Amino acid sequence: MIYFIGAVLFLCTCVCLFSITAVARPERPLVIVIDPGHGGENEGAKYDGYMEKEMTMTVARAMKEELEKYDGVEVYLTRQGDEDVSIKDRAAFAGERKADFLFCLHFNSSVHHTLFGTEVWVPADGTYYAKGYSFAQIELDELTGLGPYSRGIKTRLNDRGENYYGILRYSTYEKVPSVLIEHCHLDHEKDKRFYQQGEEQLKELGRLDALAAAKYFRLKSDILGKDYSDYPVPETDIPNETVRPDKTEPDLCRIEAGSPDKSTGEMNVHIEAEDKDSYILYYCYSFDGGNTYFPLEEWPRPEGWNRSSPSHDFQVTVPLDQETELRVAAYNGFDLFAESNIILIEPVIDEETKAQKAYEEELAKRHQEMPERVLSEQSSEEESGDEASFDTDFVDENENRENAVLAYGVIAAITICIILLSFFMAKMIISLLKGNKKQ
Repeated sequence: MIYFIGAVLFLCTCVCLFSITAVARPERPLVIVIDPGHGGENEGAKYDGYMEKEMTMTVARAMKEELEKYDGVEVYLTRQGDEDVSIKDRAAFAGERKADFLFCLHFNSSVHHTLFGTEVWVPADGTYYAKGYSFAQIELDELTGLGPYSRGIKTRLNDRGENYYGILRYSTYEKVPSVLIEHCHLDHEKDKRFYQQGEEQLKELGRLDALAAAKYFRLKSDILGKDYSDYPVPETDIPNETVRPDKTEPDLCRIEAGSPDKSTGEMNVHIEAEDKDSYILYYCYSFDGGNTYFPLEEWPRPEGWNRSSPSHDFQVTVPLDQETELRVAAYNGFDLFAESNIILIEPVIDEETKAQKAYEEELAKRHQEMPERVLSEQSSEEESGDEASFDTDFVDENENRENAVLAYGVIAAITICIILLSFFMAKMIISLLKGNKKQ
């Protein structure tokens, strides 16, 4: 019995010592690597005097400074200044430090300067996809809270079926979860207000990125007075195969339209659009049947960035003086589009314009009905260079009648004058004859 009690006491002592040791042993710090995109000769996007490599450095430093205020976090940058660092070396840098996550920071631009919004690219396979996707949802919640339109969370593959973006591909090789954040587009008017208000605005983006990371890792900061230990991180299922991007255009794009206002040209348009593989991102409209389009507009997504409204109503102002072929294009999350049916809108003409047009048509009709003799005379005069050639814009029927009446009146007056003159002459001759007889 004594031996049994002693054994129990020994075991309890060992358990207590182990527990004390476990509590006292410092846990491994969370290691985060931040990659400011581009650097050195690789300048990245440039627009209106702004340069991506400089902007990403400002954002990255602010993100690092903010994350270091949280407990148990080590933060590293893949480059310290304006220097060239290969993508492979950046990923290797994170691998050597056994990073828990690599955040690659960028700003975007498009070939034709038509796209706008923020997006997050994630690895396409396994746990790397799941971790990246879960973080990206938090990141987009924070970013879109500032105002940028969400372009979504996406994967992209190269011709070999691997991650297209090198930082995601090489980070996966290094067994480091990663994401590539495109904060907004430098070359679109809708996004300029999110980065053109000075350096402090870029730093705010960095602090926002740090906040998303703190929520994802459920960090705590006594300095900031924040505790995200219970933050509900979105759960993402680990895919059994590579998550491929949508490479097909939207499945549906159809429009209906009312009649244009006869004074303003404003007209209501109803569009239905759907993409079963992703979501509807943008729409735009054309007045010439799809040859040219107006700029892209945001498609309504009231329930989240990946849940599109099935339809949308909007207004256009059509030209009143010409025929319009209205057509709409709907874009999915991967910038592929489908075009709608065409609605033909006849020109809207007021009464004065309509009367003028009818008059011009009547003149043209009469010109076609002119006798060949008149036309040949007109041609001769034109060939001779006579400036007094026949005027094809001749008077109407009322003017012709007035001219005829005037001509008849003149002839009648001349005739009467001749008759009176004849009577007067006859009387004079008779008088002369009588005078001769008297003599």
